[in-house]
Amino acid sequence: MHLKIQTRNTEISRRFEEWIERRLWFALAKFGGRICSITALLEDINGPRGGVDQRCRAEVLLAPSTRISAEATDADAVVAVSRAADRIARRVRDALERQRSMRARAKANVPEMPSAQCDDLERQAHS
Repeated sequence: MHLKIQTRNTEISRRFEEWIERRLWFALAKFGGRICSITALLEDINGPRGGVDQRCRAEVLLAPSTRISAEATDADAVVAVSRAADRIARRVRDALERQRSMRARAKANVPEMPSAQCDDLERQAHS
């Protein structure tokens, strides 16, 4: 799992960057085997004018090729990162549950072939 942190219109300390990494790992570690990469973008929307303008956008690439994103905005960058981490974790969980239930439904809808037909198909494949 690859993690990348980007910033736009703001600078963050190395210590804060490490905290962001830990927060995202904590939120997403249980899905580790399915996650290919995580990207977090922290930006100051209004620049030096202040206000509720710290946005964190998190994007996860799930195997094989599903992109999931979530974002949160707050006056405090720490709160924005925490909310975005919680949201992306919920969305990843929901996406994986949907995939699992779709596979189960697809498997349940496949009619079983009588063994005689299976044997015929195997013989045809090998001839």
